[in-house]
Amino acid sequence: MNTWVVSRMLFVATFIACLFDAPSLWAQGKLEDGEEVKVLYLGEWYDGAIVGKDRRMWVVDFVFANSNRREAFERANIRKQCEVDALDFVRGWESSSGKFKVDAALKAINGEEVVLIKTDMDEVTVPLSSLSTNDVTYVNKFKKQNDTAIAKGQIPARTPALPEIEDYSGGFTTIAAIAVSNDEQVPLKPVPDYLKEFSQSGMGFLMTRSRQELIAAIPVGGPEQLVLMTAREDNFHNRDMRFQSQVYWVSLKTKKVLSTVHITPEDFVVDYDPSNQRMLSIHRAEAFDDEKRDVFTLWNLKPGESAATPIQRWYGKVEGWPNSIFAKIVNENIVVAKTDSQSYTAWDVAEKKVAYSFKAGSFFDSPVVFTYDRNYLIVPEDGKLTVFNAVTGDVLFSTRVKDNHVSGANINAAGNRLVGLTERSLYVWDLTAPKQEPKVYPAPLIGNPFGSRIEWVDDDLVLAETHSERVLYRLSLELPVWSYRLETGAYWDNRDPLKNMVLNGLFFYVAQPRNGDGSIAVGAVRLPGPSVDEITKDIDRESLYMIKPGVAVAVQMKSVTNPSQVEQWLREKIEANGWVFDPNSEIVMHAEMGVGQTQSETYREFGLGGKETTVSFTPHFSTLVIKKGDLVIWQTGTSTGAPPISRAENIQAEVTAMQKP
Repeated sequence: MNTWVVSRMLFVATFIACLFDAPSLWAQGKLEDGEEVKVLYLGEWYDGAIVGKDRRMWVVDFVFANSNRREAFERANIRKQCEVDALDFVRGWESSSGKFKVDAALKAINGEEVVLIKTDMDEVTVPLSSLSTNDVTYVNKFKKQNDTAIAKGQIPARTPALPEIEDYSGGFTTIAAIAVSNDEQVPLKPVPDYLKEFSQSGMGFLMTRSRQELIAAIPVGGPEQLVLMTAREDNFHNRDMRFQSQVYWVSLKTKKVLSTVHITPEDFVVDYDPSNQRMLSIHRAEAFDDEKRDVFTLWNLKPGESAATPIQRWYGKVEGWPNSIFAKIVNENIVVAKTDSQSYTAWDVAEKKVAYSFKAGSFFDSPVVFTYDRNYLIVPEDGKLTVFNAVTGDVLFSTRVKDNHVSGANINAAGNRLVGLTERSLYVWDLTAPKQEPKVYPAPLIGNPFGSRIEWVDDDLVLAETHSERVLYRLSLELPVWSYRLETGAYWDNRDPLKNMVLNGLFFYVAQPRNGDGSIAVGAVRLPGPSVDEITKDIDRESLYMIKPGVAVAVQMKSVTNPSQVEQWLREKIEANGWVFDPNSEIVMHAEMGVGQTQSETYREFGLGGKETTVSFTPHFSTLVIKKGDLVIWQTGTSTGAPPISRAENIQAEVTAMQKP
């Protein structure tokens, strides 16, 4: 049976059980002997036929598990054919004049009209003004109770009918590495004014149902400081009841949920563009089903309104979990998404074709950044950053770095400074000076070659994600100056860029105050905050160094082989660092060499039943430690040992030969 039909039938059963008293059931349309119906048996609906009545129960013949059965059912568990897709049971309807009467089931309430399904399965649309007073009272009561039940999450909401799915696979289909066509840097556009309306604020609310999963928190801005909160229902435990996905319009200015939008259960919203009032949702294909494809739907939705209208629907693909979904509305015609590792595709919904497609040259698949003005894509690649026009796919410019991998990038609010993070450095380009080399900042504490998130707080501060922390780096000091750590649960909620970001100096985040009850909170806090700013802006960078050029350093050796040679070598290192050798300094470089305890190692030949050989060795070690009194400033060390793999015929001889000072 069609899933949608099953869901609607259970919808009716639940709705009737929740909203109407028992006597109203028995006032519905009568069932006739021999009439074909559907019955609810053990949680499933089956075709059957009425064969009689036993007091207030109806006897139905139906087939279950390939065998004929006859059972008695209450009216609430039986559906006439015209009731299958209806909101209620059949009842008698009458015109206001009393001249026209019909038995029909209520299918929909559309403003000042109702849609009825007659017992012969014909549908009619009737203005409320033409119905009797009793019918109008019934419709108004039904609508009020229906709306209340939906708002409480007791029953699913009706969602808009979707357009046919189209195939936009034609057009530009070649996926290749980005070709660098321009090394001349140019400024990008600033953050739009409507996103500058936000101030520090936050609020919490209860989602419609406790099983809803938050998908995205999208800053929309404007005078109401709107955030679009999107969620989908975990329908796994709801049997055949398919509760809708939802969108919540949250105002951080008034700290209220302004309205709620219902969309189809299988779709979840990942983006919204207030400039053209378009919303993007995705219906994921079932896991491990290669025959099915993801589906994109573009909706029309005005800010703050409660009804979304689907515009277009097409087959596509988005990279799967656990990675964050990257699917963005560029303008009214172009949608771009990450379709696979390193691969991106843009569709032109007006021309119904692929607009462009590219494969990023990043070995570790660093995250692409979509600018807030929706005009550019910033693509971190190995050895460079590429910026291109998100509408046309044309390369705007490319910038080079001396390191191997660019792990993250971003543009400042004004659109004139570009930052790139590598495995050990921060590169900052002034886009108003296109021929100027980037400023390179040492950043080993936040750098890494893998994909990273880095965001501008202001023109002197950037926020980098590293391990379970967010680290604030001050460019003028060339140092990380502060770190922020979210509590464990909130950390996992905020790893996804769909739920967490820095925008115009505000850190947007989400939180779940109480797990399992549908509570959710969204906030925007000003960074770095007054206390942090006061402490960090006046740091004297030079005062932080314990050893720097001109500082006196002594050398002390213990059990060192060739002491004169080692001392000479260490003094050369001291001079090369700009330090001053002084035997009486309180900062001392301690050098030690020695022999450790005898150890053993067992080797086994490859293959089943391989022979084992055990060898012994006494390792030589060396350590170099710089101390100021008892405080260890820096240290390193080496030790000999046994190789992990040996191909020698005499393994003991090989290992013994390796034990040298």
